[in-house]
Amino acid sequence: MLIIPLTGKISKRNPPIITIAIILINCFVFFVLQAGDTEQYEHAIEFYFDSGLAKIEIPRYLDYLDTVATGEQTSDLKKPKDFNRDSIGPIYIKMQSDDVFIKKLQNHEIITPNEQIYNEWKRLRINYQDLLSGVVSVRYGFRPAHKNFVTSITYMFLHGSFMHILGNMVFLWLVGCVLELGCGRVFYVSLYLFSGICSVALFTLAYMNSAVPLIGASGAISGLMGAFTVMYGRTKIKVFYSLGFYFNYAKVSAIILLPIWIGNEVFQLFFGGYTQIAYVAHLGGLISGAALGFLNLKFFQRVDEKIFEEDPKARIPALLEEALERIAKLDMDGARPLLEQVLELHPDNHDALQHLFNIDRLNPQSERFHESASKLLKHLSSVNNAHEKLYETYQEYFRVSQRPRLDRDLSFRIASVFCENGYLKEAERIFAAFLNKFPGFQKNPTGILNLARAYLKKGASGKGAKCLRIICKKYPESSESQIARRLLKGHAL
Repeated sequence: MLIIPLTGKISKRNPPIITIAIILINCFVFFVLQAGDTEQYEHAIEFYFDSGLAKIEIPRYLDYLDTVATGEQTSDLKKPKDFNRDSIGPIYIKMQSDDVFIKKLQNHEIITPNEQIYNEWKRLRINYQDLLSGVVSVRYGFRPAHKNFVTSITYMFLHGSFMHILGNMVFLWLVGCVLELGCGRVFYVSLYLFSGICSVALFTLAYMNSAVPLIGASGAISGLMGAFTVMYGRTKIKVFYSLGFYFNYAKVSAIILLPIWIGNEVFQLFFGGYTQIAYVAHLGGLISGAALGFLNLKFFQRVDEKIFEEDPKARIPALLEEALERIAKLDMDGARPLLEQVLELHPDNHDALQHLFNIDRLNPQSERFHESASKLLKHLSSVNNAHEKLYETYQEYFRVSQRPRLDRDLSFRIASVFCENGYLKEAERIFAAFLNKFPGFQKNPTGILNLARAYLKKGASGKGAKCLRIICKKYPESSESQIARRLLKGHAL
């Protein structure tokens, strides 16, 4: 069973830097520091079988089993005829996971100092342990039989395979980002480390004599998941779930996930058969994380539930798609409200503005057409590198409309864009209209000066000079008039 919460939004202004840092640390450890682990571990195993150590320890283990277990329990471990790796490999694996035997072996209770072979065995055993200690995951993994505080931290940054780290990092990203942004970075880091330590604490209680190293971030991540379910208790969240043969999405209260996750770990622990997955550590993480999440709610109340609110703009693609379907069916009245909804969410959405203009162009006598044209032209005049579309739309509007109605500021802005991008004839027509209708408009000298400069730059000195003289004649007191006189004098116009 798999249940994955599909959570919240990531903010570019406030990125989940701690989650990203933890992921990068895990990846650095696995891909760089653990890069030689497989080869080093294989070297240690080869030494074990080739040095003669296997010939000493394996028979002792089989004898030990005969003294502590029934024949039924050991019937699958018959004494091998030879001691090559293929024949005694399964016995070696079982022996390494037999915590009681390994502890007795290391305490010199299986092979005692009084035995003749003791010194040889001790030398080989030390060499073997030295080789194993060169494996990062063995050296820094947490072993309950040899527990220490350092490895209770380091183990959660180690992984056994690519799929192991991939699965953990995916879950860390999905849950960690929400908790970091919703609960604060200090609490988030504390939660991560505390859950990881509690995971090994419960694992130690269950497997006190285990010498097999525990590695992986799943205990700490389970803590994040436990805290997540408690702190966002009644908040409805979207989850992806898979039952093996069936998968789907659902919206459930976050707290419902806690007993489901705990129940799954307990079921796998008791009925899942032999596995290398540390379900007890997962349980430790889930329970400790849930407890810390409860304390956070009780005393700090640092939870941002808005992180789950859907971004209204996420509806825009669906609204546009439905509007286009209506337009394709010539249902313009049905398409209009959808496009207006898009503009309520995003007033500068070009597609919605363009489609509304196209719809209203069918009825050029309507007030809506002038409103749609004004909005689209205002948008295009404020967007970089949209001058060609602005010019085409402006020409289309004037062609279709019998009485164009653009406000003065918008017309001036359009004329300025035309000046900057070489549409000088149309810019001149607009400024001429301004001189006729709005001779006292304060921006007129600036606009006409820009037009004059554009003509001079283009080499049309006659038209440029004409614009400069208009400024000097109609706006003699303006600062633009002084500039116009200097340009006339400088160009000998």
